[in-house]
Amino acid sequence: MEDLWLREQVEGHPGASPLHRMEPRVKTAALAGFVILATLLSSRTSLILAAIFLLLLSRAARLSLSHLVFRLLGALPFVGLVCLLLPFVTPGEAIWRWTGGFVSLAVSREGLDRASLLGLRVLVALLALNLLVATTGAVRLFKALSSLGVPGIFLQLIELTIRYIFVMAEELGRMRQARAARGFVPGRHLFCRRTFSDLGQMVGALFVRSWLRGERIYLAMLARGYAGAPGKALLPPPGSRDLAWGAVIVSIPLCLHLLEAGREAWILLWK
Repeated sequence: MEDLWLREQVEGHPGASPLHRMEPRVKTAALAGFVILATLLSSRTSLILAAIFLLLLSRAARLSLSHLVFRLLGALPFVGLVCLLLPFVTPGEAIWRWTGGFVSLAVSREGLDRASLLGLRVLVALLALNLLVATTGAVRLFKALSSLGVPGIFLQLIELTIRYIFVMAEELGRMRQARAARGFVPGRHLFCRRTFSDLGQMVGALFVRSWLRGERIYLAMLARGYAGAPGKALLPPPGSRDLAWGAVIVSIPLCLHLLEAGREAWILLWK
């Protein structure tokens, strides 16, 4: 499963849909502009419309729904924690309050608004990132970023990280299998002291093995003539159809900004 996912990310599917065939530099710039403009929206309705547009594009590109849900769930622990804390730490009108001894918790309406806006903005950014990566592939995406002026050393770090995540996962699997073969008995639950001790030892051993493997890989690269980050990638100029697709993508958040400004203007006139 991991090998298939990695092959899809590296090779891409240039003939699957018009979004797959779109010039990677135009697509990267258009989706980056979409995210920047969409995250500046101040209305939940506008952000929901932006997310719906990205979902429609993902549907048109025939992307896997399971991969999309998996990536969204991967960011949930980080974003969800902030969204849960915002209603309690943001001052404003309290809509719910709990008091127990010296502890008092209150949920503010302003905090709920900020949490919902933050969650929708992160959702839009993740949908755009998933659409870009899934319809471009890592190789074409790195070439596009290099052509757009992103430093080569930064791209190499990302590429090596993607390629060796699954290598380290396999290494961790072999360590767990070796422990089981030696009669290892895990702790009773996550918060057990023994569990934390075993987890620390495993992380330390995995770090040492990763460092040693990295040294071997670097020496092997030097033996094959590695001389640092490659130069800027040269790609042919984009076509008019690609530019039209990019203009359509960027125009959606621009239209949403105009709708928000028009709504505020109508409210001022009504007052």
